Amino acid sequence: MQTGRSLVTGISRGNILLKLRSTVFLISFVAACALFLVSVGLPSRSTAQTNPVVIAPGFEFNIFADPTRVPEFALSAYHGPVSMAFDARGRLFVGTYSAKILILLDNNGDGVVDQVKTFASGVSQPLGLAFRANGDLFVTSNVLRGVGSIVRLRDTDGDDVADERITIVGGLPSEGEHQTDRLRFGPDGLLYFGQGSSTDNGTPQPGLPGERPLNATILRVDVDNPGEVTTFATGLRNPFGMAFHPGNGELFTTDGGSGEFSSCSEESTAPPEEVNWVVQGGNYGFPRCEGTPAPTNPNCAGVRSAVTQFARHLTPTSVAFYTGPQAGADRNQMFVTLFKRLCGEGGDLRRFTITGSAATGFQATELLPRIADFGIIDPFDGPVETQVDPISGDIYVARFDPVTHRDLDEHHHFIYRIHRTGSDSMPFIGPPSPSFVKVGSGAVTINFVGRHLKPGAIVLADGVPIVTRQGASIFDLAADLPASAVANPRVIMIEVQNPDGVRSNQQQLIVAMQDPLPDKTPQITLVQVKKKSKLIETVTAGTKAKKLTLIVTGTDFDAGAQLLVNGVALELLSASQTELDARFTKPMVAAAGELTIQVRNSTGKVSNTVRLIVAAAE
Repeated sequence: MQTGRSLVTGISRGNILLKLRSTVFLISFVAACALFLVSVGLPSRSTAQTNPVVIAPGFEFNIFADPTRVPEFALSAYHGPVSMAFDARGRLFVGTYSAKILILLDNNGDGVVDQVKTFASGVSQPLGLAFRANGDLFVTSNVLRGVGSIVRLRDTDGDDVADERITIVGGLPSEGEHQTDRLRFGPDGLLYFGQGSSTDNGTPQPGLPGERPLNATILRVDVDNPGEVTTFATGLRNPFGMAFHPGNGELFTTDGGSGEFSSCSEESTAPPEEVNWVVQGGNYGFPRCEGTPAPTNPNCAGVRSAVTQFARHLTPTSVAFYTGPQAGADRNQMFVTLFKRLCGEGGDLRRFTITGSAATGFQATELLPRIADFGIIDPFDGPVETQVDPISGDIYVARFDPVTHRDLDEHHHFIYRIHRTGSDSMPFIGPPSPSFVKVGSGAVTINFVGRHLKPGAIVLADGVPIVTRQGASIFDLAADLPASAVANPRVIMIEVQNPDGVRSNQQQLIVAMQDPLPDKTPQITLVQVKKKSKLIETVTAGTKAKKLTLIVTGTDFDAGAQLLVNGVALELLSASQTELDARFTKPMVAAAGELTIQVRNSTGKVSNTVRLIVAAAE
């Protein structure tokens, strides 16, 4: 975020300079407000929760998480949410400024968190979270006045705790005014992330570094071959929010201009805040050409203009795109949060249509009314992150409070859930797994993750009920397609019907002869075994199966690939085109012998066979 010398100060744009150990330094306008707050006290939690949130017609909201439901949020100003991401199972992961990654679960489907798990601790200032298709979680980590890094977290034993932590990128220049920000996987499979500037306006503060090659940039890296980080674009003072457009694959990021806020009545020469369409090799002006490029400024030659701008100092903090079944005709609208409320502006969630093309350029047009105005609880908190639930299309917005309050239990750290009016009465389902079946391949079981699925819900294939089973939770269903259903090429429309007769959105299951990876057969190149988080050389009979993870690396594994051991498919922990991870089962280590390992794609193609020895116990 931007400003003043620490990550959190980025949120408050130089108006609040935060230090750890619960010290708050206030300057200019904020200093005056602080005197008022000391005299009257900050509002209580009950006041905060009843403070009106103005929602656009056609939408509803509730508070999904707050300090009463998430004890971590109640500890101090530094324990609030700053990043969010959904995993493949539809679970919401939240990074807190206090260096924790939490899993917030709604186990009964009422839209409110009722279970909190700590996935990881000690990940300093996790401003960005991004899941890879294989289930790996990548996190930005910033040491205050130190360096930034990107860390890969894995849960190898399925207990919802990260037991493998590897630094993919280290030594990022994060000891200046801004830090290592959000990160997202691009359509090319590379990991993109924002790296803030070292200075506010190009001039270093005493004792702080000046601008260096990696500052004020969008960077990218191949996480499979992390090697050298490459620069994608430059001249972005603090590209905090970022997202790839789901339709055209283009990258859009926020950027906050330099300068300090003084008062509403004082004319400011600071540049406006922006959202930019970011292209490879693009220059966006910082520090010599902020704002709209001026033809009379020679430093503006070649600088690209923003797609939309905001009033000075409002601090745009996130970009997200509207997807999922609730989006409807509004699909792919761009959402932007403005953290600050100044002079009657900001502190809200805004939406835009994106028009144009990569050839002609893109434009952003704001749509009114704005989706949500989060109101004032105290002068310093605001929305900092937005994520859209990929299954339901619900919109989640995190609110962060960077001020330590008189009552340490009164921190305004909230996560709001915004959804279409009436949508809570409707079931939703994500894509079936597998989503492709080869013609004539026989009976197949398909699995779903859903929302608002009631006991007794059934799966319909082209409107016809098929055998349905409850999965591990109220959000999981499995259903059996008979061989006759996949005997001929077709597209089967899959939906779920609750006992009250209400049907879900539809998903496609493709039955075809064509291999989604034409003329390619999966190939195993390496088989490894981990015991807890460490690779082991020998598997011994009698070892507890739940402590062992089988890791198979190779090529051309498709979306429905299965990991076979002695011809039996294992339950996968994670999957990608190059790696399948699964837990051992008890029969695999019941006695000494030989295990045959293969990968079978959803097309029926089977890989080479690799043998793994299970040694006799000594």
